[in-house]
Amino acid sequence: MRPIGSSASASRPQLSGVTRRQENQDKRIEKGLADGTLTAEEAKGLKETQARIAEAKKEALADGKVDKKERKELRKMQREASRDIFEQRHNATETPAAPDQRAPRIDGHQGTQSDRIKKGLGDGSLGAGEASKLMDMQTRIAEAEGRAMADGTMDEAEYNQLRELQREASVAIFNARHNEGIRA
Repeated sequence: MRPIGSSASASRPQLSGVTRRQENQDKRIEKGLADGTLTAEEAKGLKETQARIAEAKKEALADGKVDKKERKELRKMQREASRDIFEQRHNATETPAAPDQRAPRIDGHQGTQSDRIKKGLGDGSLGAGEASKLMDMQTRIAEAEGRAMADGTMDEAEYNQLRELQREASVAIFNARHNEGIRA
């Protein structure tokens, strides 16, 4: 039986955060594919990065323990991957939306962004003033969507304009929650 403070038992809890973050990043990639914010080619590249991180994690565990340097390198790889996922999901490249899918996509993004703001309030990464300003952005986007749908349909130009507003709002949410973006 190993002592409680042994390096093998200490490695597993240290990597549980790495494992959770990797699972979260995989979900973000899948969600980007599903909602059209990632193209198949972008997702493929991001998944390749996740595979490299998994391999590095496996190599770090090969001797039964993860030292401080290995843990630091894994976290750095994950931060860079997270930034890449964010940037790819928020660039202007996305799968085109069919006319009947435009409003549902906008609505889905609105719901996700509102959830991110609520989560920020809940976990303390956003203050009440920050959240209020971000929710005001969401309200303006909803109003713009209402104007776009006033004739019963959303044309491609209206959709693209709304998506650009959503990308700007998403970046604002991210920056407010991370206070300076992703730290290097």
